[in-house]
Amino acid sequence: MVRRDAEPLIWENCTILLEKYVKNSFNQGKLPNPPLELPDFPAQPPKSIDILVSQTLGLFSIDKAGFKSKLSEIFDLIEPDYVKRHIDPESEREKWAGKNIETISKRILILQIRDWLLAGLDESAPDTDRWYFAISTFIGMCFEASDVAKNHCFSFLISISMAQSPSFNRKHKSSGPHHIGWDPSSETVYEDISPHPSGVLATNLILDYLSLSTHSSKLILPFWIENLTTYSMLTAHLNLFLRIKTTLNESTGVQSEALIRATVNLISDFPEQSKEILIYAVHNNEHSIRRSIATSLPKLYSYDSKLTLHLLDILLIDNDETSCVVATSALGFIIRMDINLFLIRAPKVIEKGNQKAMQILINSSIREYINYDIFDRINLLPKLWILCNETSRSKLVSFMLEIARVNPESFLKISKNISNEDHNSFQELYRWVGMRDMKTQELLQKIKEGK
Repeated sequence: MVRRDAEPLIWENCTILLEKYVKNSFNQGKLPNPPLELPDFPAQPPKSIDILVSQTLGLFSIDKAGFKSKLSEIFDLIEPDYVKRHIDPESEREKWAGKNIETISKRILILQIRDWLLAGLDESAPDTDRWYFAISTFIGMCFEASDVAKNHCFSFLISISMAQSPSFNRKHKSSGPHHIGWDPSSETVYEDISPHPSGVLATNLILDYLSLSTHSSKLILPFWIENLTTYSMLTAHLNLFLRIKTTLNESTGVQSEALIRATVNLISDFPEQSKEILIYAVHNNEHSIRRSIATSLPKLYSYDSKLTLHLLDILLIDNDETSCVVATSALGFIIRMDINLFLIRAPKVIEKGNQKAMQILINSSIREYINYDIFDRINLLPKLWILCNETSRSKLVSFMLEIARVNPESFLKISKNISNEDHNSFQELYRWVGMRDMKTQELLQKIKEGK
């Protein structure tokens, strides 16, 4: 069998993928119009799929030098260290490349999209033909919904929205005198970049297409929506809240988490719309959605404490154990914000009887609670001791012994309440205390004897 080098195999695979991507995007519907075009040379959309495929493949095929340059760039970016350190790196590179033809090919096509967009979004002389080559390849690659597309194509969406080439400089905070290397004479001032009306139309159409594809709607769209929320100037133009709500109904796991994080990211600028989504989501039947909200409670509290408490009250009694446990961990910061809010909600966790939630409550909140009320006026500790398992009792008895050392009167009061409510649980307390501190156990002797 004749051995073939990796380079021609990669080139061949690039042409196969390119044809597939262009056909898939063209068959989806009308391609987005270029945001930029010269008045004297209006854009001419592709008349047929055959013409578009032929032109795209033809332009790619004749640029062999560009292909080799992109291949070298990708090798520099993703080639593993073990290849570079090998005694014969050229041979090892061939083996590695031969096993990763698909990934390398996709990364090369992403660089090709970049180059075509550079021409298509050139403000001085936009090349509308290359725009159609770029956008059809981009959309088709997204339909495939590979990790490569998800992780490396998002920046194109921002470029299109702004009608700026992929290399445009975004505004950032300049350095100042507090930085060691600050030089006022070399300060660079970046202009504000605003959404471009035609670019926004193109981006909306791309997002619409992604939402209609089974694969991209689940494997790319939720994560790109989350990324888009970091560009506040785009939120109002891209119907993000409607997209979040629609996509949320079909999402699970990490996809749901991304959409909830996106909503939380938007709450400072769009409180009402975000609140509507979160209240809708907390009643969703999908466990992962409610778990994501529970995880976000500490961040939400700083923006809307009333909404956070409403969501917390629902999640503390959730039938999904994990949602309940994660929500309980939020009581650890609630007790530091407002002890009264904690006193209302901690008994609900105990009444629910979720052992993991009670363990979280003990680990995250009980020390703060004891510091606030060492006499346990709401009788929280006896209820916890009676209902929790041995794992939780191991930690709780440590707190009980701390109380005994600081305030024996309070320790006896709490122990007496345990005995009054459940004698068997008191016997366990007596045994646990004896294993840790015999002198403290002697304090319980009278209660044990019923005196």
